[in-house]
Amino acid sequence: MNFAVAGRIARRELRGGLRGFRVFLACLALGVGAIAAIGSVRESIRGGLDREGAVILGGDASIQLTYRFSEPAERAWIDARAEAVSELVDFRSLAVFGTGETAERGLTQVKGVDDVYPLYGAVILDPAIALFEALSDQDGRPGAVMDPVLIARLGIEVGETFRLGEQDFHLSAALVNEPDSAASGFALGPRTMVRTTALENSGLIQPGTLFETEYKLRLAEDANLDTLRALSEAEVTGARWRDKRNGAPGVAEFVDRLGSFLVLVGLAGLAVGGVGVSSAVRAYLGEKTEVIATLKTLGAESRTIFLSYFMQIGVLTLAGVTLGLILGAIVPIAFAPLIEARLPVPAAVTLYPMPLVEAAIYGVLSALIFTIWPLAQTEEVRAATLFRDGATRGQSWPRARWIGLTLVLCGLLVALAAEFSGLLRLTVWSAAGMAAAFVVLVGAAWAVRLVARRIASMRVMRGRSAARLALGSVGGPGGEAVSVVLSLGLGLTVLAAVGQIDSNLRGAIERDLPDIAPSFFMVDIQPDQLDPFRADLAANPAVSDVQSAPMLRGIITEINGRPAAETAGDHWVLQGDRGVTYSANAPEGAVV
Repeated sequence: MNFAVAGRIARRELRGGLRGFRVFLACLALGVGAIAAIGSVRESIRGGLDREGAVILGGDASIQLTYRFSEPAERAWIDARAEAVSELVDFRSLAVFGTGETAERGLTQVKGVDDVYPLYGAVILDPAIALFEALSDQDGRPGAVMDPVLIARLGIEVGETFRLGEQDFHLSAALVNEPDSAASGFALGPRTMVRTTALENSGLIQPGTLFETEYKLRLAEDANLDTLRALSEAEVTGARWRDKRNGAPGVAEFVDRLGSFLVLVGLAGLAVGGVGVSSAVRAYLGEKTEVIATLKTLGAESRTIFLSYFMQIGVLTLAGVTLGLILGAIVPIAFAPLIEARLPVPAAVTLYPMPLVEAAIYGVLSALIFTIWPLAQTEEVRAATLFRDGATRGQSWPRARWIGLTLVLCGLLVALAAEFSGLLRLTVWSAAGMAAAFVVLVGAAWAVRLVARRIASMRVMRGRSAARLALGSVGGPGGEAVSVVLSLGLGLTVLAAVGQIDSNLRGAIERDLPDIAPSFFMVDIQPDQLDPFRADLAANPAVSDVQSAPMLRGIITEINGRPAAETAGDHWVLQGDRGVTYSANAPEGAVV
């Protein structure tokens, strides 16, 4: 094998321009560009979460407690280690507007704040007044602000009075923006914000009720977050620590999962484009059959010819991948204002190298996988092709080494996709699905060719020249039936798979959920309230079935006699309180 000769042949061949490779470049560039753009948007959101971590969390660090406020000694420890501390209380309640049968009620997530809140960011109200002014007493009633959704649901207007528990509040403004809302997690109702001190006469904060307290800390720039976390767990009983390094873990995890899933969809699209890449290479080499045969008559080795065309395809692959990377880098930046306006979390849209590296690796491996077989067939071209019609010969399988190399490259691509995405099972099953689709579609294509040949040779087709020519083109050697069926079939498979996922999710919500979910549910019913509550339900003709269970909320502190954190680490089950039933018998249909 002579590298210099192969390079000289490749350089002279490329002088002929890109005729026949436009499809090659388009398929590769679009596939790589889509993956790069998805990865860049994902990194932009990660960057925004990292940059605005303190604003999203509402402090440099946060200590959460369940069903209690901090003890004096604990609060003193917290105050001693922070430049400023904001104490918040969060719980669910009913906001009531009006009286009697005409009263409107709405479930709301109440946040009690102090005068220090917020430590970072700003609360935006409508009308534009300061938060401390909005929460101040007016006409003997404490002030409150409320989410516009809840305002519309209750039919209340700014300036009117509503009730939380046993306390009346004056609605001072609509809550347009809550700076730390992304860190608050799942909420069953829109937000209502009041001063914590205004809840003292509401009857809502007392032993037995469900509430959480949170202490937001503004720390010195040189504070060691890891050290403070370890100390807080030792000094504050039952404390749950979060800090600005991962202010909204739920959002970050959701973005990572969604981005990884979309990258896998992009890989499926790249596989569809790979069929076009393979077809373009095969067509190009078909035009070069006589050139290859001539080179062999002049003494060129098969390896030299293979290397020459491999160099050509390599140069074009690099060009296609480069175009795709430029596209994937520019599009997110060009649409940055639109992306940032649509996202509910901050995004730092800029140029990120890692998504481009990932997309480039995918593009190069895909190009290798789909061009190895057409290139390997250059070895089968003989000098005798100059003396007969070489285009009429059927396509043969490449040698075993090329098949083995293709399988190795496919395995490498799947392994890298699993590593980059962090979704091993999803990646493996996606790859298995794509492989099965390839096998089925290739089989269907061969069946189409066989049927086309049979029909073309039937007596009924005599005298119908156009139809026989069309069927002969489909079923004859050298046809593109396999490529066409693969391209269309894989494209429709990807679209159908995404559509089926969407339909199944919607179906689970629309069909299955109503069969198993209650029309209404009530929580935090005290034992002395249960009998009157059941009597009211029994007297209501609209109620057909009532099921209840004794419940309490608790934090898992030990597992099998060992501290829970040592056994389960940072598992989600330890990140909050869990519902626990102390019923003597398991409910009907329950599985333990």
